[in-house]
Amino acid sequence: MIKKLKIASFMFAIISAINIVNAFGFFKHDYDMLDLMGMPYLGLFAGFGLAILAAIAFLFVFWLWMLIDCLKRNFKNDIEKVVWVLVMIFLHLLGAIIYYFVVKINDKKDIKRRK
Repeated sequence: MIKKLKIASFMFAIISAINIVNAFGFFKHDYDMLDLMGMPYLGLFAGFGLAILAAIAFLFVFWLWMLIDCLKRNFKNDIEKVVWVLVMIFLHLLGAIIYYFVVKINDKKDIKRRK
């Protein structure tokens, strides 16, 4: 099962790399299928689509990680936890970034000081 997953991941990486390289015009050819269909330069956006999709997935996982960390963390009072959850829900990624730098980084610094 793990071997099949590794093979599938490798094939996805190869296909993604070919699409991204093709989007930057590395393969110098005069036309592609999208040009023939009357949609020139659409291949550029298709290549960027994979990179954008990966970035969006990473940012969603980061937001979810910060939200779960906030829900599990023991704050001094419950109102502080509710405020942070609301900040992350309403500000989405910006709220998660603020939470990371205000709470998570300071927590790491406090742990290092204790050692």
